[in-house]
Amino acid sequence: MPVSGEAEAPPKKSDRTRTSILDAAARLFARRGYADTNLSDIAAEAGMKAGSLYYHFESKEDLVYEVFRYGVAHSFEHTRAEVERRGSRASAVERLRAAIQAHLDSLHSLGDYATAGLRIVEQAPKAIRRKQYANQRRYGEYWHELLAQAQSEGALPPDLDLLAARLFLFGAMNGTVGWPASAERSTEQLTATLMALLVRS
Repeated sequence: MPVSGEAEAPPKKSDRTRTSILDAAARLFARRGYADTNLSDIAAEAGMKAGSLYYHFESKEDLVYEVFRYGVAHSFEHTRAEVERRGSRASAVERLRAAIQAHLDSLHSLGDYATAGLRIVEQAPKAIRRKQYANQRRYGEYWHELLAQAQSEGALPPDLDLLAARLFLFGAMNGTVGWPASAERSTEQLTATLMALLVRS
């Protein structure tokens, strides 16, 4: 962290190159899928030679996992920060609303990372899927606590199946990626609709 008043140091060239490779990989994985994307394609998309790519990533498996991991980590960090920003006095409903809004904002800002993560995870090798599912479980557990708190405050039915509710909720939020233009809504509108469907008045 920079000292107060001190400008943050610009990213190193190696970090910029790594980001460029990941961005290129996310674009191609989102467009072509896992099987039809190879390292030489990604290197060309990133504007570099294929051999140089190995300096940053050892394999296509490493690349696709990092694309997946970044998407979940970005959403988790943003969601948790927005919930915590509401403060300790916020109700469980306010925290849940903040989480839904934050997840949707994150999802729609991630672009190709979100598309790749949602559409091709089942195409990735089994070992990569296991690691990604572990990341998703940690995020899912965080959401389970948010829903459980809302249930304890009476905002959700006492007999509601929280696992099913969480999976339905994620299906609804993640499903907004790739909606046709005629169905596009702001994340504020989407949040209001989901809250109206989920929370008891």
